Amino acid sequence: MKKMKLIYSTVLVLISIVFLPACTDLEEQIIDESTGAEFITEDYLYNLVAPSYNTFTRLWYRERVWGFQEATADEVMFPTRGTDWFDGGVWQEDFLHNWTPQHRDVVATWNELSTGIARANYSLTLLEDFKETQEVKWFKAELRFNRAFFMYFYMDLYGKVPYRDYTETNFSTNPKVFNRVQAFNFLTKEIKEIMPQLGDKNVVPYGRPNKDGARMFLAKLYLNKEVYTGEAAYDSCLSYVNELINSGRYALDPDYFNIFSFNNKNNYSDNDEAILVAVLDDSENMGKDDNVIWVQHTFHYNQNLNFGGYNDWNGCVAPQDYLDNNWIAHTDTSTDIRWRDDRIYDTAKVYLGFNYGQQYSVNNTPLTERDKITPLIFSWDCPLDGASESQGVRVLKYEPKIPPINPRRTDNDYVVWRIADAYLMRAECNFRLGNSNDALQDIRDLRAVRNAPDISAVDLDVILAERALELYWEGHRRQDLIRFGKFLDSRINKPDVSADTRLILPIPQTAIDAIDDPDLLSQNPGY
Repeated sequence: MKKMKLIYSTVLVLISIVFLPACTDLEEQIIDESTGAEFITEDYLYNLVAPSYNTFTRLWYRERVWGFQEATADEVMFPTRGTDWFDGGVWQEDFLHNWTPQHRDVVATWNELSTGIARANYSLTLLEDFKETQEVKWFKAELRFNRAFFMYFYMDLYGKVPYRDYTETNFSTNPKVFNRVQAFNFLTKEIKEIMPQLGDKNVVPYGRPNKDGARMFLAKLYLNKEVYTGEAAYDSCLSYVNELINSGRYALDPDYFNIFSFNNKNNYSDNDEAILVAVLDDSENMGKDDNVIWVQHTFHYNQNLNFGGYNDWNGCVAPQDYLDNNWIAHTDTSTDIRWRDDRIYDTAKVYLGFNYGQQYSVNNTPLTERDKITPLIFSWDCPLDGASESQGVRVLKYEPKIPPINPRRTDNDYVVWRIADAYLMRAECNFRLGNSNDALQDIRDLRAVRNAPDISAVDLDVILAERALELYWEGHRRQDLIRFGKFLDSRINKPDVSADTRLILPIPQTAIDAIDDPDLLSQNPGY
């Protein structure tokens, strides 16, 4: 199987020409001395498009899109432990919905998305010099897909979308800024337009957007249309997820954690779950060491998984009410294969899934906290502020490679969208459209594959809980809670109901100052 390798260190056309200068910094940041002009040949097509894909792989990071979708919801919490994990208060602000326009990750995520759009536009400009071969046509469509994907998260997180087409070359003027309705209309039109130009699954190389990725993109847009525009479109979402489910190109994997294995790229076939992935490679830096990693940010300092290179940071946990309200209330953890799996336990002394109770070294000695006295017992409860070293249930979704090539990286390709989500989306759409029997059947079918107890009735609470069981720590939870009207609710460690204005993030003050036109870009209400 051919895998698209996006080698950050050898891409010679990485000039961060800010195509949205009014959205970030007006200064040009030169990442490499070469303009790349001397390399514009067919042989360098991969290098010409790589920068956009590189940004795509950087979104699934605790301080970028993944963090905002998870740590602002009920599914992930980064407790402050003494002086650890305070980081200027950003994690507490995330969980309590107390962001400001100066929040570190509010600014950084905005800038990352801007960079992604700029890189896609720059590559589209370079490809204009090429003959329209099939490969060039695919790459042009894929770059437009990537650009739309970055715009999608602008719309979802910030409610406003700066945009400049690659053909607009007067960078002394401000870009357009779409509101959510305008952005939704642009994105649905754009994806429908490029879908016929994208390749089919198993035709374009693994890791690149294809027609099915576009179908899932449209399904996601229509699933959340009511949030974005005030008008629901569940029937349109249903149409696209039916195309995916009925295509025969995907199947629910009876081995749940196989989906997230360190060699999950080898799953790619007509029996795979993955619809869209971010390709990662632990042999290459690609400019993001310590970003997309899954071991270090949750496990205790004294857990090294039988390899000294895993120097863990004792960070994020699964909050108690998420565990109580979803896992304990809606499934049997003794049978449900999604709860935890022991395939690496003998080697690493951690479970895939949820880790709690006494923790052990690889020679079965009970571990202690750093004081070498207090037993390291991961407890169910954990405060947001003032947590002890042991408090909180730790989660490991992606199987680590032991020993790793480099513990600061991961070889697990990040699964952005997969077919189990499509089944859950179909169940939700059918229920909202009055087809409760069809909704129930999809939930029952999914639970049967996951060895979870059968159910006899379904409602929106059951569907939302099933999404929590199936898709935990995959970057969907904030969006789900907003759509189900529960994002603003109080919960353990968040005693207050959030104001409606917290459904979207503030616009970074740096972006507002740079554009300097309140009619074009003003601060979101409530900030």
